[in-house]
Amino acid sequence: MRSRGRSPTLVKTTGIEDPMKSPNRWKFLLSAVLFAAGCGGPTEVDRDNRRAVDQLLTAITLRSPSLLDAAAKRVATRHSAGQLTDEESQSLEAIIQKAHAGNWGAAETDGYEFRKQNPFVREGR
Repeated sequence: MRSRGRSPTLVKTTGIEDPMKSPNRWKFLLSAVLFAAGCGGPTEVDRDNRRAVDQLLTAITLRSPSLLDAAAKRVATRHSAGQLTDEESQSLEAIIQKAHAGNWGAAETDGYEFRKQNPFVREGR
């Protein structure tokens, strides 16, 4: 008759429990999964901030006042919701003001520099 549970032969001969049934194995696996989930990538807020910057850059590149107004509204809304810091919002507002003043080239340069300094989402993610 075979016993259930631990393999008596494995424990008796090696002094090691069957690793498939060890509670520590499950703790390790759970820890690894939780760690990977926490380090898995950008948050949804980060992704939305990147989309807002990309929307602004698109408006500036196309030199479209109507798209610029929509992007400015999105930046203001995200700042009001606490999803952009005061510093990030002020930098984006300065870029928006340059574009509104017709200085599209400088706004575009500053916008790409802002995105480089504040990527929110790393390339390839």
